[in-house]
Amino acid sequence: MARVFISFHIEDEAQVNLLRHQAKTSDQLEFTDYSVKEPFDDKWKTRCTERIKQSSVVVIAIGEETHTREAVLWEIRKAHELGKPVIGMRIYSDKNHKIPQPMIEHGDKVLPWKLSALQAELDRIQRNRG
Repeated sequence: MARVFISFHIEDEAQVNLLRHQAKTSDQLEFTDYSVKEPFDDKWKTRCTERIKQSSVVVIAIGEETHTREAVLWEIRKAHELGKPVIGMRIYSDKNHKIPQPMIEHGDKVLPWKLSALQAELDRIQRNRG
C-alpha cells in the first residue's frame, strides 16, 4: 500500500479530510496517510522531512491559494530534493486553480479529483519503484 504525504493549505483541510476518509472506506482508493498536522516551524520541517522520506509519494491538494503557501512550496521542494514522486490533485473539479511553481518546473503530473485516477497513479509509482 502506498504511503502518501498530503501537502495542502489549511483552508482546504475539509477536502483533504474527505480524501483521507475515502482512502479508508472506498474500494477505489487505498493509502496510508503520512502527513504532518502541526504548525509550520523548525520542528515541523524536521518532522516533515522524516515523513516525506518515509513516504512513497507526495500528493499536493491544489486549491485556490495552494500555489502561494510557503509551507506547501517547501514540502514540494523537499520532496523533489529527496527524489520522491509528486502528484497534484485538483480538489475542486470545476476550478482550474494555479499549479505551484515548483511542480511546473519539475513537470509533475496533475490529476482531477477522481479516486480511480489517483489510485492508478499510486499503483504506477509503486510498480516502477518495486
